[in-house]
Amino acid sequence: MIVPILPDEGVTTSSSTTDAKEWAMIELNGELIMPKDLPNAENDENQTSTSVLGDDRVELGAIRFTEEGKPMMTVGSHELKGSIVNLKEPFAVMKKKRKRSSKSDNGDDENNSSLVEYRVMGIVKKKFLFDQYPKSIMR
Repeated sequence: MIVPILPDEGVTTSSSTTDAKEWAMIELNGELIMPKDLPNAENDENQTSTSVLGDDRVELGAIRFTEEGKPMMTVGSHELKGSIVNLKEPFAVMKKKRKRSSKSDNGDDENNSSLVEYRVMGIVKKKFLFDQYPKSIMR
């Protein structure tokens, strides 16, 4: 079975190269524990550290960079210092896309592999590594 792997529809391609978006990943050491009761965005206008994005997604925190170019992440009332690490092997972030099945003239489904394709959404080459003990922030 041959599954096509194509660039994202918004990505322009030339004859030999694909300009995929460069993504970065975040690596945290430790455990993130979700609060039992998330604040309601409609009732709390001053909400800053935790906001519900819908579909059971929650904003993790804010990343900013120091003058030296090192990442710092604020998660709730903790501040994490990190570093940027190049990955040994870059990898692609892909999205699986199902096509609508089309019937051939004899009524049978066409090749099943043509019903699925993958779109390359981005390439991950770096990671933000937060491996130090967090500093508490008093607010």
